[in-house]
Amino acid sequence: MVSIFLNGAHLARWRGNVLALLGDDEAVTSLYGALEVVDPSFVRAQAGLHVDLVQAHLARAEYDDANTHLRQARLLASRTGSVRQRRRVDLLSARL
Repeated sequence: MVSIFLNGAHLARWRGNVLALLGDDEAVTSLYGALEVVDPSFVRAQAGLHVDLVQAHLARAEYDDANTHLRQARLLASRTGSVRQRRRVDLLSARL
């Protein structure tokens, strides 16, 4: 399928997503690593990474970091028009 990409950056992103949902401390490391290598043309993926970082920082009670990534996620999700990412941003906004 043309729209499916599978490389190390995406695997790190997906791993980080799962770890963030589980509240695992390793999520932050995995997600920041993925953020460094994700293709900048994948704006929706970057939005998802920032949303996942919000989730991961909230699990660690790091509210300033969570707010920083929430702002970036909101900006990117609006830029792409991703309803799914905007919904995730809204849900996490309610937790801050």
